[in-house]
Amino acid sequence: MNSNLNDKLMALNIPSSIIEMTQAEAEELGAFEENALTEDEALEANEPEVIGDDNKVKENEVNHG
Repeated sequence: MNSNLNDKLMALNIPSSIIEMTQAEAEELGAFEENALTEDEALEANEPEVIGDDNKVKENEVNHG
C-alpha cells in the first residue's frame, strides 16, 4: 500500500471527513465487492406478515406498515 493511500485510509477514521479515492485505490481496499442478493433470493427471504382474523397485527408482532 502506498503512503498516499495509507494517509487516506487513516483519514477515514476522522468523523465527517470526505476522502476522495481513485477507482484503483477503492478496489485495492475491497470497497466495491459485489455481494447483493438477487431479486429471487430477496423474495425467498421475505416472510409474509401474520395477521389475525380481524386483519389486525397480533399484539406481540411489530406493524411495519
